[in-house]
Amino acid sequence: MIHEKTFILAVGREAKIIISGKIQQNGKEIEVGFEFLIKDSHDQYFHSPIGLNHPQYWKLKKSKAEKAQLLQMEYSGVSRKQLNEVIREFRHLIGPGFNLKYDVKIQDRIKTLKGIRLSTGTRRMLAAV
Repeated sequence: MIHEKTFILAVGREAKIIISGKIQQNGKEIEVGFEFLIKDSHDQYFHSPIGLNHPQYWKLKKSKAEKAQLLQMEYSGVSRKQLNEVIREFRHLIGPGFNLKYDVKIQDRIKTLKGIRLSTGTRRMLAAV
């Protein structure tokens, strides 16, 4: 089961959150996984937030899968509100009676997500374009 949602962020970037779930053997739990992709205004396709030219690329490659996914989430620019919205929609999609089990401790890190913040100067530059 897969659910995707695309958000338009303040800097002209689009962020896509893909949430997928696998029903566990007990039939009452769904193991949930996340993928975070971005697309800037000049890009044609979505891609991962941390690519080869990103300063955090080698940190990402050295990290375990859990830490790597949290880094991708952090650098995608999505906010806590947006991520909670996707989780809520996924819960609604699967219906009642299932417990979500996260393969990554995402709920602990959600508290620190702030999304992309703009300064007054950046807002003026974006408005001029």
